[in-house]
Amino acid sequence: MTCWNVLGLAPDADSRTIKRQYAALLKKTRPDDDPEGFQRLREAYEAALQGCGQPRQTVEVVIAHRGETLDQRYQAAMLDGTALFFEVHLLHRSIEGDLSAEDTRWAFETFNWLTAWQRLELPVELIEKLERQHRAALQLPLRVALEQKDEAAFLAAYAARDELPWVHNHPHAAWFNQWLARLLAQSHYWSGTVFDAVCVGQDWHGGADHNCPPGDWALLLRRQQGPIFIARQRALAAEPPFTAQQRAARLLLAPMSLSQRRAFAQRLDQDDWKACQALSADIYADHVAIAEAMPGGTVYFWQGWDTATDTWPWIVALVLGCLVGVLVKAERLAGQVIPTLGYGMLWALAAVVGAGLAWQVWRPLAHQYRVLDERLGARMPLKLLPIRDVVPGVVLAGALGYVFSPVASVTLVGTLALIGLIKRPLSNHPTPWTIRHPRWTAGGMVLAVFAVIALYGGLVLLDRQHLVTRNQGLQQWTERLCSRMPRTATECQAPATEAQWYGQEATR
Repeated sequence: MTCWNVLGLAPDADSRTIKRQYAALLKKTRPDDDPEGFQRLREAYEAALQGCGQPRQTVEVVIAHRGETLDQRYQAAMLDGTALFFEVHLLHRSIEGDLSAEDTRWAFETFNWLTAWQRLELPVELIEKLERQHRAALQLPLRVALEQKDEAAFLAAYAARDELPWVHNHPHAAWFNQWLARLLAQSHYWSGTVFDAVCVGQDWHGGADHNCPPGDWALLLRRQQGPIFIARQRALAAEPPFTAQQRAARLLLAPMSLSQRRAFAQRLDQDDWKACQALSADIYADHVAIAEAMPGGTVYFWQGWDTATDTWPWIVALVLGCLVGVLVKAERLAGQVIPTLGYGMLWALAAVVGAGLAWQVWRPLAHQYRVLDERLGARMPLKLLPIRDVVPGVVLAGALGYVFSPVASVTLVGTLALIGLIKRPLSNHPTPWTIRHPRWTAGGMVLAVFAVIALYGGLVLLDRQHLVTRNQGLQQWTERLCSRMPRTATECQAPATEAQWYGQEATR
């Protein structure tokens, strides 16, 4: 090992650079901790100072002959004993990008750079820089070709590696093999042609002694079989949804809008959601481009739908139907609006609880006949399912009409239709409207509370206009005018007069 290797400097370094590097290395190599290392460093420092002048001048003289080729100048450097300094100088120029492609190729072939046969005297720091530089130059066109989905450019860049002998030497061959496997495994773009070409070039095959890193081989095989997997899933999505796998494929891969997917998801059970989770994981791992094309750019756009209960439209419709029903059915509303609405709320509570219990029984039954239901629903407007959607609606509308009046049934149907029209444009976005507009949501809730309070206050005032006070209408005996007079009063012996029964305040 030469003094330049110990110092980590090029042989043409000047005295100032040598002293600066020596001071930096002294901080890492102290006499108390490493006496031998300190002695070796000191000897290298002194040797470098003694020989730092003449070699540099000699190299400059050799390099300055522009009429000669590099090979001729190298032969001359070997004759005068400056071959090492000549090589180090070329190494510097190669790292700085001053050499042409032809000169760089000659230097790699002549000096065996980045191989096991390169000079041991070359500065380690320069060799590491050269290695990083050429590895990056090898990686860049391959990575860019995959990012641009350019199959021909990748194959051309991969074939050009044969012009770089160092790539096939240890340890660079193992590094390139592992890096290439990770590049293909993690790339968004996948090409079977590219994979086949790399398998031939890297000696990847199905045998036990293939050269592909074990951790990536299984993933690469799954990605190679990916088109077949996706084609199979699309075929399942187009089939009648008899199984959970078919329903999961339809939710994720069928050509539907987001609102249609959301409506379809309301009919899934726990087994269906498990199948969706498994299929989503496979697509997310091996088919990134397909996942990014899904609503919201993610294969998990459906998360939250499996636990969400979209029954609030039915609850609102039932409550309004019951309230309208009791108001229409009531014979006298003068002064009885608030009590009548309270009576209607009791009916609404009973209707909501009863409908909820009935739905828990009806939903699994409708799920068993979903294929027949979808065939019948294809002929209906708004894509409603007769068994799942229409039958419960007809039963509830008929029950309200029987208990109250047809007006209650019309209110139920009209409320559901109005909510559906409002929700349809809002459900075509992967993010709920309440999350996208939190301020509007909070403001709407505040306004709704104030609206309910104002409505209640208005109904109370309406009731009071129809209620009689203590001095209005037919009063009880204790409130009559004669109740404030002696029993022997003459005017109280006769039958009560109109002035005694109706609102007349006593005067004195």
